[in-house]
Amino acid sequence: MNITITSLWVLVCIGLAIWFKKDSSFRRREVLAVSLFWILAVATPWGATSVQKVQTMIGNGVQSAAETVNSVSSK
Repeated sequence: MNITITSLWVLVCIGLAIWFKKDSSFRRREVLAVSLFWILAVATPWGATSVQKVQTMIGNGVQSAAETVNSVSSK
């Protein structure tokens, strides 16, 4: 089971939105800077490699959790 880059991107956007919503002192310039940082971090070859590692870790965790739930519910 693989989680797509779009799914990871949505999770990052949700996290940033929550962070910016809770912190009332942020500026629009900060939002732009953080967003550009994440875009560049994922767009580089090193970022793509790290995204692939995160996809594998999260995918393995989700697959293990699904197998556990299936084995427990089948008993």
